[in-house]
Amino acid sequence: MKSLYMKSLVILFITLLIGNIYSQEKGTIIGIVSDKETQKPIADAIAEVIELQVKTAANSNGYFEFKNIPYGTYQLKITCLGYNALVKTDIVVLSSRPANVTAELLLSNITTSDIDVEGRYFQKSTDESTSIYNLDFEEIRRAPGAVEDISRMLQIMPGVSPANDQRNDLIVRGGSPAENLTMIDGIEIPNVNHYPTQGSSSGPIGMINLKFINNVDFSTGGFSARYGDKLSSVMDISFREGYRKRFLSDINLSTAGFGGVFEGPLFTQKGSFLFSVRKSYLNLIRGAIRLAAVPDYWDFNLKTVYDLNKNINLTFVGVGGIDKISFEGEASEISDDNPYGKAKGDQQQFTAGFNLKALFKKGYVKTILANSSAFTNIENRDLRTDAMKFYYDSYESDFNFKTEIFYQLNSSNNLILGGGARYIKFKNKTFFNADTTAFGDPIPEINVDVREKYYKSSAFAQYTLKLFKNKLILNSGIRYDYFSGINEKSTISPRFGIRYNIFPPTTISASSGIYYQAPEYLWLSSDPRNENLKFVRANHYVAGIEQLLSADLRFSIEGYYKDYKNYPVSVLIPTYVLISGGTENGPNLLFGEAASEGYGFTRGIDVSLHKKLTGSGFYGMLNYSLAESKVTALLGGEKPGDFDYRYNLTIIAGYQLADDWLIGLKFRYTTGRPFTPFDADLSTIAGRGVYQFDKFNESRLKDYNRLDLRVDKKWNFKNLSIVSYIELQNVFNIENVYQYFWNEYKNAEGTIYQWAFLPVGGFSIQF
Repeated sequence: MKSLYMKSLVILFITLLIGNIYSQEKGTIIGIVSDKETQKPIADAIAEVIELQVKTAANSNGYFEFKNIPYGTYQLKITCLGYNALVKTDIVVLSSRPANVTAELLLSNITTSDIDVEGRYFQKSTDESTSIYNLDFEEIRRAPGAVEDISRMLQIMPGVSPANDQRNDLIVRGGSPAENLTMIDGIEIPNVNHYPTQGSSSGPIGMINLKFINNVDFSTGGFSARYGDKLSSVMDISFREGYRKRFLSDINLSTAGFGGVFEGPLFTQKGSFLFSVRKSYLNLIRGAIRLAAVPDYWDFNLKTVYDLNKNINLTFVGVGGIDKISFEGEASEISDDNPYGKAKGDQQQFTAGFNLKALFKKGYVKTILANSSAFTNIENRDLRTDAMKFYYDSYESDFNFKTEIFYQLNSSNNLILGGGARYIKFKNKTFFNADTTAFGDPIPEINVDVREKYYKSSAFAQYTLKLFKNKLILNSGIRYDYFSGINEKSTISPRFGIRYNIFPPTTISASSGIYYQAPEYLWLSSDPRNENLKFVRANHYVAGIEQLLSADLRFSIEGYYKDYKNYPVSVLIPTYVLISGGTENGPNLLFGEAASEGYGFTRGIDVSLHKKLTGSGFYGMLNYSLAESKVTALLGGEKPGDFDYRYNLTIIAGYQLADDWLIGLKFRYTTGRPFTPFDADLSTIAGRGVYQFDKFNESRLKDYNRLDLRVDKKWNFKNLSIVSYIELQNVFNIENVYQYFWNEYKNAEGTIYQWAFLPVGGFSIQF
């Protein structure tokens, strides 16, 4: 497999040097125009390819089509009487398939019979007031350093910090990765990563096929009452539909694996399917990314759509992953790149669900029935004695039913009502040897074997009022959540937001709300007394200003304060608050009895400058965050949180050299993460790591910085396209430290580094 991959890259590189070979065929752009709020198709909307100055009108189903479009990258302007004009960028026309555009228009504040023709490159939903960002497929695909992984792309967004290069953790405004909600077409996905950290949203390798993504709405705080049971962020992914007129294929090879995407009509052109499968072979880059073992995984993505009639359609979405990994070796082989000893793990996760959407004159009804199941089996043995040190076996199944009704009372008033119920089956079998933590806290032998059933329910109402020709938008909502697993079983969450367009290019906004999250099932199962835990609470306060410096260049600045209460703290390890968890390999465990006594806060300022790819050829983002995070456990007083990254700067810049060539770079600088230093003398005597108890999180790792470069190239032949990229990650081979650990086999402190210099690449053959 290694020789096959290297030969493929050589062939690709030679082709890059040879140059362009094009057929004289031209491509197609197709699309659907709909109302962003009611989701009804918009007839008679006008679509225009700006660069070519050609126009066409949408039919009664909102469908439009351009034929004989030369290959290249275009902007598409959509206009319609009564709506704000919208400009979609990055419309890439290839020979192998039509470019598919989804355009959602918002009602305009123009009250005359004139059409708004200005064109907006940036658009927000009316029910979200602050901290919302939208990304299209091409913006995600071409992002340097992201290796076509949605989570790694979102790590560059304002207020988001990555835990380390090896993982897809999203640290949103100081919160744990356990606090992030992910949805695909309205279906909740517990985790979108291979080797997931159970009880968290994170893991090392993305499981979502990027070629399925139409767009992503990402909220970093102050989100509406529609979203619950999470404290920090919402990632709302929209999958595209498969092509309804003929079968299309996409065979792709990259450092992440080999796979294919297949799509076409489902029975008739009233429906479509979109399916992908991928197999890994990460052993090719094991040394560069400092893997202590070779991951072996499969993943599958599926979406089918069928129109029952003009106003009702049924969607099925499925996502799954099968993961295996093992750490093997003799004691002499334990190195700084492999501190784990002899361990192995098997994990499987699957989510599948139906989404039935029915449109009516003033809105829609959406009903979802889904199930998520996860299997985890992990064990760790002593290399010298082969004795079991840790064993974890878990099964989790979550049946989820929910419905949502959107009703547009009139052009100025929207109401969304919804509710749902969930049934959870959970099994946890855990063995952990009696031990003493590096802080000196004794942990007795843990031997848990429980099977539990839990129930959750929720209801919400969200109201939006638009005043003064839509210049002022007020949002208010309230949410109810119930969880059977704890004594304090229900919560009420009020939320408020305001957005005011004080001048045409200037908008101010603010939001505030109470957010609750139920304790994780694996925390409850570790001890019967943990039914006394409470819902974790976070109060959000956000205010900001947004300025359009030009139509395609947006500047924004937001200040926020997030106040945490009732975070679980282990009674056995009283210095640790679980807000600092969620970035570990394996389950986000809590040993023994816990108390809801942890609290803390995060506060900061997020600054963002976002340039869309337009006629100038330049595009990019500059995101900067200044933040502070403090937590308080049962003992130790107020300390910096584990995710207290004070300064965080990310720059993405790119230039389209020609329609088929694109170059880009990403630079990231982050303040070093807090850590507690070892007491070298005591650790040497004990033969294991012993922390300096009085210096909890008082030290910091060396500041992190990394530069990535990327080149993209496209070829078009008759009915076949090749889309390729080459990346140089960590160009200057900076030795960024992830963490220090005590190597018991060397009886000395060791260092785990982040990624070294790493050339990666991939290509996709589409036909």
